[in-house]
Amino acid sequence: MDFEQALGLDPERLAADADHLFSRLSRLPGETATARAESPDGWVSVEYSCASGVQDLRLDPRAMRMESARLAETVLGLIHQARRQAEAEERARLEEFLGAGDALLTGRGLVAARLRDSTGALLANLEQAEATIDRVRGLLRP
Repeated sequence: MDFEQALGLDPERLAADADHLFSRLSRLPGETATARAESPDGWVSVEYSCASGVQDLRLDPRAMRMESARLAETVLGLIHQARRQAEAEERARLEEFLGAGDALLTGRGLVAARLRDSTGALLANLEQAEATIDRVRGLLRP
């Protein structure tokens, strides 16, 4: 099977980029990205780190008077907001460190999509083959 043709990228380049990634990750400077999100009223704030998740959660005493469902929704929304921001910062830092043309960064989504497509086509082919075998068996039975 020609993986480059099937997946749309060179697996040898992908492997070389993976080796490059792992050799350079140990030298990645600085701390992992951390982001902070705060509710519009300032009553709730969340700090999120890509390395360890939620680092800090602060609730103003006034936040405790909120309905529990609204408070929970606010906290979860802020966690998601801070996580997205931290992940975007970390991704940008990694792209800058590794270089924008790295196949591990640019091709990951493409590989996943192509594998899903290939798997679907393979399953369809197997179903057709099974149906053909069943028809042949039916013709061979007396």
